[in-house]
Amino acid sequence: MKTISTKWMAGLILVTVFALMVGYVPAFGAGEWYAEYFTNVDLSGAPALTRYESGLHFEWGGGSPGTGIPADNFSARFTRDEWFEGGTYRFSYRSDDGIRLWVGDTLVIDDWRDRSDTWSIIDRYIAPGTYRVRVEYYERGGTAALQVGWEKTSGGAAWRGDYFNNRTLSGNPVLTRYDTAIDFDWGHNSPDAAVPADNFSVRWTRTLGFEAGTYRFYTSSDDGVRLYVDGQLVIDAWYDQKQPNRRSSDVTLSARQYTVVVEYYEHGDLANIYAWWDRLDSVKGWEGRYYDNRDFRGAPALIRDDAEINFDWGQGAPVSWMPSDNFAVQWTRTINFTPGLYRFNTRSDDGMRLWIDNTSMHMDYWTPQDNVWRYQDWHYLSGPHTLRVEYFEAAGSARMQFWWDYAATIPAAQAMAPSPNYGFPSASAQPTPKPGTPASTPAPIQYPGPWQGEYFTGRDLTKSPALTRTDEAINFDWKLGSPATEIPVDQFAVRWTGTFAFEAGRYRFTTTTDDGVRVYVNDRLVIDSWRPMRGTRTATVTLPQGNATIRVEYFEQTGAAMARLSWKKL
Repeated sequence: MKTISTKWMAGLILVTVFALMVGYVPAFGAGEWYAEYFTNVDLSGAPALTRYESGLHFEWGGGSPGTGIPADNFSARFTRDEWFEGGTYRFSYRSDDGIRLWVGDTLVIDDWRDRSDTWSIIDRYIAPGTYRVRVEYYERGGTAALQVGWEKTSGGAAWRGDYFNNRTLSGNPVLTRYDTAIDFDWGHNSPDAAVPADNFSVRWTRTLGFEAGTYRFYTSSDDGVRLYVDGQLVIDAWYDQKQPNRRSSDVTLSARQYTVVVEYYEHGDLANIYAWWDRLDSVKGWEGRYYDNRDFRGAPALIRDDAEINFDWGQGAPVSWMPSDNFAVQWTRTINFTPGLYRFNTRSDDGMRLWIDNTSMHMDYWTPQDNVWRYQDWHYLSGPHTLRVEYFEAAGSARMQFWWDYAATIPAAQAMAPSPNYGFPSASAQPTPKPGTPASTPAPIQYPGPWQGEYFTGRDLTKSPALTRTDEAINFDWKLGSPATEIPVDQFAVRWTGTFAFEAGRYRFTTTTDDGVRVYVNDRLVIDSWRPMRGTRTATVTLPQGNATIRVEYFEQTGAAMARLSWKKL
């Protein structure tokens, strides 16, 4: 029999100890996970069992993962190398109990707590490359389960919706899908053929990043709704209710990611559910609202204070939890302009639009483009005006810049050559023109009319109106008041109808409302935002020469009330 030398044995021991110290993981085949199982919940000491696993989907129940591992109070570590082609990835997981996941040195999932095996999701941008993926798990007691997976996303479809054929979110969902926003009005219908029209429930889950600040979360529903932020019950209205209603609650958040869960049930009759939020803190620069879709639908994925609109995200995303493609941003800022002339410049990849005072669109390049510089001469501005800049990214590189040039006089403007390179705009540093300097003034917005207005005490437009009158234009800002003594200050609706002569061509219809609005052109629905909201909506319509009947439907829920409609030929 051969004997092993003392020197060789000592070397073997040193190599083994070194491997344990540095976390050495042996090579493995493609798709395999190197698994280490421990007889404690904190992955300490040497593993009691090691083997290769073909996937991360385990239903241990009340049993053990293998010989030598207890059924309770154990932990495991799974490791493998994975290629990521670059982009936003959605990591989905369910575990009973705690779980952590790293991609390289980045901690993507940190849910190291006793938890039930409900599904959770996290979106994270991953740069191209090969990374070591490490999943750590522990089981405290009771049943044991673990399931992990990921997929590359392309924007939108951010909420995981689990639909149940009962009102109690019990059993297995009959439908699981990704919904762009919690913004549904199903009426008497069903969300899907797999779901009944009545007596169903839904649980939506999404992981979102928030800047530090105070946020107001809203829901509006028929019937019950609950909203959680990181497991904290924020809104609790789990009972039958009818529209109109609006629930809200304020939450102060630190700068990190949170899991937002919205639960909803439908009992009978109408079915609708809306969930959204706003940041309450004041901003010093541009208020940037970032959406993970190109349609500004639902609540933004991020609200933050941007000092300037000067971004080059390359192939990446604005923040790690957003997609790198198919997103949109809306920046808003009120600026006290020194009297004078202003040239607006933009350089974007892809589309952009500029609004002044929420009623007049001044730049409209809403199409994919490759970092194109565009400008528009000249606008006379004086005093406070609100600018709104909208941007969308389709695919590839993402870049957006917006700035302006200033001229005190018309001769100075005529002598100023266009400036294709970004310059930080500062209205406060601009000189005041001399008294008597001639200046152009912007043309006022033309609001067409007259209209037949039918006013209703409620949102039901099928009932008889409480008031019918002729309105010269749809240009109302009732603030917290009422349109007339017969109409309440909240929870009313209006239907305006008018027939107008049009030249043949393309027309842009624009509404600015608080709250919901629908616009029909010859009975064709062209603007549909029938929900509590405040903002501007547009639609482009091609019309032949002749008369066209325009119908505008509007409702006011609570708070301020405003309704405007205009159109212009393109």
